[in-house]
Amino acid sequence: MRYIFTITLLLGFIKFSFTQESTDLRLWFSGFINSQVYMDSRQILESREGMVSLYPKAPSLDPNGNDINSRSSLNHLAMTSRLKVNLAGPDILGATVTGAIEGDFTGSSNIDNNGYRLREAYVKLNWTKRNLLIGSFWHPLYVFETSPFTIGLNTGAPFHPFSRHNQIRFEQLFKHSKLILFAGMQRDFSSSGYLGKTSEYQRNAATPNFHIQYQLRLKTHLLGMGIDYKSILPSLAGIQGLKILDDKYLNTLAFNVFSRFEFKNLSIKSQYILGSNLSEFIMLGGYILLPKNVANVYSYKAVKQESYWIDIVTKGNKIKLGLFAGYAKNKSGNVFEHEFYGLGNSIDYLYRISPRIQFHSNKFMWATEFEYTVASYFDQNQVNSSEIGNLRILTGLFYFF
Repeated sequence: MRYIFTITLLLGFIKFSFTQESTDLRLWFSGFINSQVYMDSRQILESREGMVSLYPKAPSLDPNGNDINSRSSLNHLAMTSRLKVNLAGPDILGATVTGAIEGDFTGSSNIDNNGYRLREAYVKLNWTKRNLLIGSFWHPLYVFETSPFTIGLNTGAPFHPFSRHNQIRFEQLFKHSKLILFAGMQRDFSSSGYLGKTSEYQRNAATPNFHIQYQLRLKTHLLGMGIDYKSILPSLAGIQGLKILDDKYLNTLAFNVFSRFEFKNLSIKSQYILGSNLSEFIMLGGYILLPKNVANVYSYKAVKQESYWIDIVTKGNKIKLGLFAGYAKNKSGNVFEHEFYGLGNSIDYLYRISPRIQFHSNKFMWATEFEYTVASYFDQNQVNSSEIGNLRILTGLFYFF
């Protein structure tokens, strides 16, 4: 019923807009229909019924010594199909106005698959030398201009950061460069903690996530770097319900550099990230719970990770070949003896090699991607690690409009 109401309201709004005498407001649709079939050689850590593939699960042995997670799986879904309403409105304060509302049907979590999910909703004021964006949009660690074009929904995660935030973003434009200042709050992509994944930890810290980024354009090429600051309050009254005021904040930094090189027949994108407590970006890391102090209050220690990735794609009109490769390293040290909140505390490192081929015909694209991901799991002494691999074969049909 709620979907019918939403669609009816949207259509009514569009009809109302187009019947106005003023032509200053323009609305138009864009998006795509996407159907994907994919098979994994073993059980994986995933989201959205497997559409977001992360890495293979560690072995889980039954009493007979058989690995339960060695089973393959198959799925076919179309819930990433996407609809976007774009707008251009009358000038405000000397700025041209653009905006968008975009959603798909992947829901807010696995229990809400096929449910409508808001992806983007923003208004952008564009002056000659500066821009101001307010609303829901990609976090600056997800550098929109250099994001990889994988066929799978993970878009390179957990090597490439993946997160949208509610934000205020200011961009100062120069002749060949751009400075970005960002203040944002978590929503669907949020930190982990004893209450699960929720934005409550950041809200209780009463501090936005701050980011500053600089981009330099050299003809068709792009180089840049950014620094990110985040503060969360993991608990108000003690992790285990001690009802003791907890004022232990967890403050963390992240640093990234990125590039995009455009050649006649080839595009190369890459990024390096070093940071702590990045699990809301679907990356390795998080934080651990340290023993209570004399006041019976816990403290926290952030878990650090670093990752590298590169994405290469050809520029053919009908056929494009691509390759994504990524590496991520857990730099936390021994965390088994502590309670951990985040992603991948038992993983030493990850890597992925993922070739793809795309066939284009007007608005249609058919693509096949082979995604081989390896996770190296620590033993319980965190001295040695062993590799577990998964091969995903994915094929998808897209119709863009």
